[in-house]
Amino acid sequence: MNGVSERIGVQETPAPPFLDERVGRIGIEVPSIPSDLPVPEVDELFRLDSDLRAVAVFDPVSGARSLLTRHHLASRLSGRLGYGRALHARSTAGEVLEGPSTVLDEGTTLEHAAALVLGRPETTRYDDLLVIGADAARVVTVSQIFERLSASFRHMAWHDALTGLPNLRWLSERGGSVLASADPARTALLYIDLDNFKPVNDTYGHDAGNEVLVQFGHRLAGCLRAADFAARLGGDEFIVLLTDVGSSDAQGVAQRVLEVAQLPFYHDGHTIRLSASIGLAMGVDVPADEKLGPLDALLRQADGAMLASKRSGKRSLQRATGEGNNLSRVAKIRRRLLNALEEDALSVLYEPELDLESGTCRVVQATMRWVDPELGVLKPREFMPLTGPSGQLVPFGRWMLERVCRQIHEWILSGHHWQTALRAPSGWFMNGTLAADVAAALDAHGIPPARLRIDMIGPLAPPGMPAARKELEKLRELGVDVGLDRFGGDTVPLSVLRSLPLNVLKLDPSLTGRVESDPAEAALVAGIADAARALGIRVAASDVRRAEQLRMLGDLRIQSVTGPVVSTPLAASDVAAALERNMCPRYPDLN
Repeated sequence: MNGVSERIGVQETPAPPFLDERVGRIGIEVPSIPSDLPVPEVDELFRLDSDLRAVAVFDPVSGARSLLTRHHLASRLSGRLGYGRALHARSTAGEVLEGPSTVLDEGTTLEHAAALVLGRPETTRYDDLLVIGADAARVVTVSQIFERLSASFRHMAWHDALTGLPNLRWLSERGGSVLASADPARTALLYIDLDNFKPVNDTYGHDAGNEVLVQFGHRLAGCLRAADFAARLGGDEFIVLLTDVGSSDAQGVAQRVLEVAQLPFYHDGHTIRLSASIGLAMGVDVPADEKLGPLDALLRQADGAMLASKRSGKRSLQRATGEGNNLSRVAKIRRRLLNALEEDALSVLYEPELDLESGTCRVVQATMRWVDPELGVLKPREFMPLTGPSGQLVPFGRWMLERVCRQIHEWILSGHHWQTALRAPSGWFMNGTLAADVAAALDAHGIPPARLRIDMIGPLAPPGMPAARKELEKLRELGVDVGLDRFGGDTVPLSVLRSLPLNVLKLDPSLTGRVESDPAEAALVAGIADAARALGIRVAASDVRRAEQLRMLGDLRIQSVTGPVVSTPLAASDVAAALERNMCPRYPDLN
């Protein structure tokens, strides 16, 4: 496969995989002759055309077809003693055939043809094959079949089966060599992610989603110069590798991609509108990294810039400056997520929740920790927002649910019966599987539903409200308590609380961080608490750090708190001992 055929440029569109290519498209067209044609006339055909490899012989009565090759005819005419030509002077083409030929229809796939060849006896395995089409006959050699099949597999290995664009493997194996032959100061990489793509699959089905990706792949190819390369990394993520390019030209390519992404997509009578977020990394801006090659360094910076574009409102271009490590860290987290579960790098800690009315801990809040050899210790707020775009949200949630339920079971066997709260991202609620996943986990571990509380966390836009409310209701029907975490941050407005079947409302630290020193903040917290209690909802506060802050929250009738003032997160093996030693419920003894 040469470099020209692999380039994706303005004049080209992504080539679809051709593993199912038909044999009628390879080989050489040959003349057809009747089986009663005299052998001397057949010999004359071969003498007049030195390039003629074979002829197709057909029986006018039965319509049967056979292949007569130049090599076989020459062997019959020479004979053992050189008298073959004289012996066959009166023979016909049908009489000098060696035996039944392998005859294929022009629609036979390469895979099927190869299987037939391998199934033939060793003596005839490498004989040519006759391919019959509607208008002509063709001769196909065994080597042509396997060479073409090999090219097909090579194409499949390096190209995306859906869009025909080069894939991640191509980028890994060939991208480095592309950059190595280019001026590092004049290279760039675009990291492209389609905005709001998941709802397309959820609303119109995966066929519609696939069609959108195919259409976008064609549009992306049309935005590029002849020397540029585009690849699909997976899902709705694409990259463009640019060489011999300056900043303005690279931004021009990115702008064209933004524009074509916002053109309507069409599928089965539906009009679908999307946009794209793009991160741009210029080689001149990306510092050298001893641990990374030039391609990986560009990828990391462009990925981080794309995520910054998402956070800034989507449908925009963000350029990586190469300054600081935040974008680089975010990009590395995003890629490392894919292996975190397989590498068993996650663990669960438990944070006691202090009941301010009784001064005891009746609930422990489960929290996930991820220890990575390169990134160090990561808290959920660093990596959980990235699980949605990477498709890891539900797998991470199910892993956490399984671990927590297993631990609850062990505590029950040891005679401990506190409730355990588990945070579940709002995307899991909108996914529609959360209640079923919880029910299955409870049943698998034999846990009373009252021992588990599910707290929804994360943004919840109005379109997702019905699905979230339905899952909350299902959880309540199971007997599981439900809560809303980080209220006042980016969750839901106060006006919709009455429509959600909640047991607990946990206030965001941004609402309670200065409650003891800011009268306006205290008044706001008191108002929210009064409204929630009027709806029969308990009110809690998280990340409480100071004794004075804790005391004021108690005065405002907040019913429970978590945070450093109560306890740091504990390993499961330390929870029982800590509660029994009265290390956590310190509120009654505050000075």
